[in-house]
Amino acid sequence: MYCQKCGAENLENAAICQSCGGVFVYSKPIRTSGMAITSMILSISSFPLLGVFGVVWIISLVFGIIALNRINRSGGQLRGKSFAISGIATSSAGLAVLLTVIGVLLFINSATTISLHKKLKMHSGIVSPIPAGEKPAVNGWICIVNDKANPADNCAEALFTPEQFKANDLAITMGMTCGPKERAPVEIKWQFAGKKENADMYNFTITVPIGQNAVSTSSKTIIYDGKEQVVFEDKQLKIYIKPEK
Repeated sequence: MYCQKCGAENLENAAICQSCGGVFVYSKPIRTSGMAITSMILSISSFPLLGVFGVVWIISLVFGIIALNRINRSGGQLRGKSFAISGIATSSAGLAVLLTVIGVLLFINSATTISLHKKLKMHSGIVSPIPAGEKPAVNGWICIVNDKANPADNCAEALFTPEQFKANDLAITMGMTCGPKERAPVEIKWQFAGKKENADMYNFTITVPIGQNAVSTSSKTIIYDGKEQVVFEDKQLKIYIKPEK
């Protein structure tokens, strides 16, 4: 090798020039951090698979943080800072998306479970025992008004009769079917579900026609305290409880 100061030839890897005494300075070659590149590749390539449920993104995030720390401490001998930052940012965004998706799915599952529980509880084929010592106290009439202009199409039925509620009996599901001859009838069923303060609770299941061959079934819990209360209402139909006179 030759001295850049005096041009004299020296041995390879010599520390001092044999001619002028100049000191040779060697610099380490600059290289790109492989860990930073790995972090970026893993974070981007695993996005279609949601980071294999986050595991790959966690690894990519760790690699990116370690690589960025090493680059900052290398004194310029390591490069690839943009790769490391890209890996960290993409992995963090992916984990945020994954957690959001998991949260939404848990919320939907919880709402579906609650809705299914209510439907099972209200289903007409399920009869629940009356809570111990509880019996309905406020009687009334279930009224179905199909057509306000034709009273003959309307129906009414008592909420309960005292004979139906005896000690240790199962809750009796009451019901009635009502409607004009020219269209499918309305079916309503109800069941005493217990008491709340000074009122009686009833579970209602209402089935109404919505076309030639289709019906709609809905469920509702009513707290009846002796005052007129609407159970269901649309343009052609009204179902309500009226007090017993």
